[in-house]
Amino acid sequence: MSSSSQSANAVVRRNGIPPHALLIGARDGRGLLPERSKQIPEPSETAAFEIPGIDTKSALRRTGGNPKRYEMLLRKFAESTAVDEIHNALAKGDTVTAARAAHSLKGAAANLGAMAVAETAAKVEKAIQAGVTISPALDAMAASLRTTVQAIQSAFPNEPVTAGVPSGPVDPSSVAAPLSHLKKLLANDDGEAADFIMDAQPKLAKVLTGSEIAALSTLVSNFDFNGALKCVSEIAARLTLPLE
Repeated sequence: MSSSSQSANAVVRRNGIPPHALLIGARDGRGLLPERSKQIPEPSETAAFEIPGIDTKSALRRTGGNPKRYEMLLRKFAESTAVDEIHNALAKGDTVTAARAAHSLKGAAANLGAMAVAETAAKVEKAIQAGVTISPALDAMAASLRTTVQAIQSAFPNEPVTAGVPSGPVDPSSVAAPLSHLKKLLANDDGEAADFIMDAQPKLAKVLTGSEIAALSTLVSNFDFNGALKCVSEIAARLTLPLE
């Protein structure tokens, strides 16, 4: 690699933009613009995503501007089992897992434009970490999430969102390979990560929670590969999976 190319990549990394996202700008001579900027849909394409309580316009931009991908993320978000995860963790006295579930829900909701859910999830996370009474905040989060899920299901009635619960026990190690591959792609700032996570979703969904998949997918779509790497590490820790 030439010294000029190395300098360019250094500047790119300092500004938090992965080099692969700039390739299209370098090819067509119109400047260093992320490829996702070309995918932002026209207003007519976003009209179908007018969902009460969700800032779909901003979320579409954050998730790469791809309507089909955004719809997939919304459907997956509607499968969230965060409330049950938090209840179960707290019943076992596992505040770390409970706080992590609230944190994942907060991030996924914020990225998808469900700000009311994000705000209530943040309060639940804070309450858990502070060791104060959690019930009021958790009840508010559950109500907000329920309203948002209903709005998503109403917006996409042709394919009802199901709970996504496996019919039987699934070995967590079954997702070790795809998570390890995703980790490598993210560590190398490889744009293939966005396509890979969509292809791997059916397998990941058998083990990961809806909140985890939504959070991971939106981080990757938003080119936040560092955040996605952290999310992968948290998922691996929860499942006690060693990743390559």
